[in-house]
Amino acid sequence: MPAVNRKESPQLARRINQSNFRKLSLHSRRYLPDALAIAAACVFVLLASHRIDLPGLYMDEVDFVNAARGGPDNNMIYMRLGSVPLLIMPYLGALKGWIYAPVFWLFGVSALTIRLPAILIAGVTLLIFFQLLKPHVGVVWATIAIWLMAVDPAILFPSRLDWGPTVLMHFFQAAILALWFSYRDKPKLWKLVLICVCAGLGFFDKFNFIWLILAFILGIALCYPDSLKNLWVSCSKLARAVTGIVLLVGVGATLFLILPILHLHAASLPPMNLEAKWTGLLTALSGEAVAYFIFETSSWIISFVPFWLIVTDCCLALAALFFLGQKAEARENRRHGFFLLLISFLVFVQILVTPQAGGPHHYSMIFPLPLLAFIFLAQPLYRQLAAKTVQRFAALLVVCAAFCVFTVNVYNLGGYLSHLRANSHYNARSSPEIYSLSQYVNEHGLGVQRVISVDWGLQNQLHALAPRKLQKRMGDCWPFFQRMENENQESQVAALNSIFPEGKSLALTFAASKETFPETRRNFLAALATHPELKSRLVKDFWSAGERIYEVYEIDRSPTRTAMDHAAPNRNSGYTPASPMQTAVAAPLRRIAVKRGPI
Repeated sequence: MPAVNRKESPQLARRINQSNFRKLSLHSRRYLPDALAIAAACVFVLLASHRIDLPGLYMDEVDFVNAARGGPDNNMIYMRLGSVPLLIMPYLGALKGWIYAPVFWLFGVSALTIRLPAILIAGVTLLIFFQLLKPHVGVVWATIAIWLMAVDPAILFPSRLDWGPTVLMHFFQAAILALWFSYRDKPKLWKLVLICVCAGLGFFDKFNFIWLILAFILGIALCYPDSLKNLWVSCSKLARAVTGIVLLVGVGATLFLILPILHLHAASLPPMNLEAKWTGLLTALSGEAVAYFIFETSSWIISFVPFWLIVTDCCLALAALFFLGQKAEARENRRHGFFLLLISFLVFVQILVTPQAGGPHHYSMIFPLPLLAFIFLAQPLYRQLAAKTVQRFAALLVVCAAFCVFTVNVYNLGGYLSHLRANSHYNARSSPEIYSLSQYVNEHGLGVQRVISVDWGLQNQLHALAPRKLQKRMGDCWPFFQRMENENQESQVAALNSIFPEGKSLALTFAASKETFPETRRNFLAALATHPELKSRLVKDFWSAGERIYEVYEIDRSPTRTAMDHAAPNRNSGYTPASPMQTAVAAPLRRIAVKRGPI
């Protein structure tokens, strides 16, 4: 071998080092954006999992648990396909229950196993949004967007509680948008098939997903007529006929399922309240609504960001009309921005005209479309600025705006996390004392005939956390106690005999002023006072942050006495029924509470 010149040896080593450095730099630039996106998703999961048992499990949060465990009884099972739970409510499918079935089979039911899978699905949704943005606007814009979303309370805490539910809704929303934008780049039939599958699953998960489906279809028709034309031309006559039949069947099935829920047979619909629903949208997108729902206060929330983000989107849309540009990539991104803005508007209009809609979980369907629209509209305008000085100024504005939004999100998030303490004040329906109540019921429930929930907001959590033997003895009787005062004496006696069999039973209710429906507790105590065969005593109460939250009554029903005894007061209940005149004059104070609408 020829000898290496000693003078050339350092130069050769330097070239090798430079080559290795360039390769390392290329690898870093290639994988760094994905690493930052994964880091954002991990931060989201960690923040959403902080003290995961707080607040206490909410009733709607565990609607699916019985279906996930195979539906051994009919608690929260509206329809079955054979023995398999199909619908848990008239408008809510059992899809989430099917997904959770192996989780509960392996790890049991707890706050951790109920909440952590939903948080992980939400983290994956963030990564889908990142992959949606990256090929169109670049890694910088995509990374900014995902980090803003990762610390946004408007998505983080609803995902923690899966309030609505919304986690699968956002997952299918992200998948549909990502598949459509991918189809625009490289049209493939399988992408359209997957879009249809995601739309069907989203609708089955919750029927109000139809808002997004209709907005998506109208948005495509208005923003991408060329895609529809090309698709129509490329299809054979048989494919067109099959597609038309499938669409007609789908529309018919959708109307068949949705019309009974909307009660369109009613003579008139309540008037639309645009101001209230606009306020509802802003409070939902700022995180203020979920804060009030959990803690009954949202005083620390800075809530101006959603309003100014929507205003900025509208200004950018107007600017895009005057600065059209010539590059195909810029035109396509602007089209995507208009498309997302149009979907947001159409979903809001559908919420506006749907009388049963208006809950924060409904407005959550619009998240994060305003932010995505901003990215797609701002990026081409920024690229179109020719002068470097102006471009740098625009970049400075974008960075400052992103930093401001990020700071606000972190501040709002810090307020949430600081309130997640066992001794904080919570909405009674989300109190951490539900775990203590569940433990008490599990320890004493097998020693009684029945365990009855008197008010709305107790049964599902206790049923989910109870052993199977006890679940069969549990019943949710709040509808009867809510309307009991309107029933005649004979109907009351028959219902009470069915609810409280001979022997001992436990009756669970919220404490005074904490009720979901105040009449349930009032009527329950009146029943104890006017039916002496129901001997009762308060055996346990549960307190949180200095407030009484739950009460547990032991009901010992002796053999039925004569009807004359029914009017005698029950001294064991500690309750004296009001006279008819007092009952007519008294007007119970009703607390304003955030409740889930019919759809």
